[in-house]
Amino acid sequence: MDAGTFQEDFNPFHLENVNFGTTGMIYETLEYFNKLKPGEVTPWLATKHEWSNDGKSLTFTLRQGVKWSDGRPFTADDVAFTFDTMKTYPELNKSALDVAGAKVLAPDKVRIDFTTTSYAKLFNIAGSSAIVAKHLFEKENPVTFTNPKPVGTGPYKLSKFSAQLYEMVKNDAYWQPGKPQVPTLKFPAYTANAVQNALQQGELDWAGAFVPDIQKIFVQGKPDQNKFFFPPEGVVNLLPNLTNPVLAKPEVRQAISLAVDRDKLVQIAERGYTHVAHPTTVTMPGGEAYLPPEYKDAAFKVDVEKAKELLKGVDPAKLSFTLLVPSPFTDWVNCAQLIREDLAKVGIKVETRGVAFADWVSKVNKGDYDLSIRGADVGPTPYEQLRFLMYGPLAMPVGKAGSANYERWKDAATDKLIADYAATEDLAKQQQAVQGLGKIMVEKLPVVPLFYSPSWAEFRTSKYTGWPSEQDPYAMPSPYSSPDAAVVLLHLKPAGT
Repeated sequence: MDAGTFQEDFNPFHLENVNFGTTGMIYETLEYFNKLKPGEVTPWLATKHEWSNDGKSLTFTLRQGVKWSDGRPFTADDVAFTFDTMKTYPELNKSALDVAGAKVLAPDKVRIDFTTTSYAKLFNIAGSSAIVAKHLFEKENPVTFTNPKPVGTGPYKLSKFSAQLYEMVKNDAYWQPGKPQVPTLKFPAYTANAVQNALQQGELDWAGAFVPDIQKIFVQGKPDQNKFFFPPEGVVNLLPNLTNPVLAKPEVRQAISLAVDRDKLVQIAERGYTHVAHPTTVTMPGGEAYLPPEYKDAAFKVDVEKAKELLKGVDPAKLSFTLLVPSPFTDWVNCAQLIREDLAKVGIKVETRGVAFADWVSKVNKGDYDLSIRGADVGPTPYEQLRFLMYGPLAMPVGKAGSANYERWKDAATDKLIADYAATEDLAKQQQAVQGLGKIMVEKLPVVPLFYSPSWAEFRTSKYTGWPSEQDPYAMPSPYSSPDAAVVLLHLKPAGT
């Protein structure tokens, strides 16, 4: 991946600088949710779960025989400690779970209690919360602890680390017999150009990067050996910092949306690898049941004159913004230039600014920007993405790092719909709540949706086979997807076997 350099941080609670593979390869979740097949959930560290108390209590039965990589047994104490840590340190509660507490019922059984009905947060609870070792983390301050010698239950162990390269080796005591079959992983800190050169020279086996001309640079006439798979994993949005009083005006955001030519972004900057997003951000096709009826056929269109009309009441001197992008993401850098040109046509002045990846993450997380481009986390249904984008409690004060809702949207109607979804297991009622959220997205534009975010993945079958594909989409294929990348590694087999 085009990461630049690495910092020695393998703490899965952290929002920034934590290294790829920390969750999935080293630390594992209780269940695995296949985002490419909504509804497909695989037991992982937990073998089953059971709700009670009207969705305010969730009991997990844990897999027996699992050990930490230091040989200590994995038990319910570790799970309870992980969720209690989220309660004690809200800044580590990445999914804003309403944890009331955790109770160990038996060595293989634990109950997590919540202050609110939490049916809808099962993915956040079981699918994206990495479980840590109590016997190690209880000795540290989890907020500042960088965990340089991680001990996990996952298929790999960290073996070497430097700012330019870190390595993992197979965990021989892993609980899935005979897996993984890939003995060593090497993570080089490449720039975007270096990734492309390495792919072209055959130096990389697996990459997750935008490649401008993939047929020429990577496939090179070897379609049976050099493959790529770019399924959508959410939506890339233009984020307005809503603490900026000008961007807080809905008419300004509507004008921005009307000025941006998304077809041009897709064709020029993204090389046609993806598609323009639906205005609700619901991934299409496939999300039809979650679309508000009145916006079922909605689509973005450019209307420069209407955009100018919307901006008539705004002081032109205040229509000047900096658009922050991560400089390694060359496709987003190109998007930013095209957006700058489009917005100039309606009187909005934009200065594009590319920064290092880690700096961009930090600035956006802390609200230190005017405009930025960023993807939204995807889940097993459109609800998770819309909650990620719009849930009020996820909006942190400027200067404090957030894990989502980076634009800092706060709206009572939005939060009520999110609560309505979480309060029921009735699919029809859940779909109705998402339809309401989609309506708010279209009409109030808390963010400006651009296009579906591809899960970039290039891989070679010369060493290993069993990679995800359109025919077998068992996991997101990118090496930076967590915990999916570990699931991919567990599926791989040496070529010829």
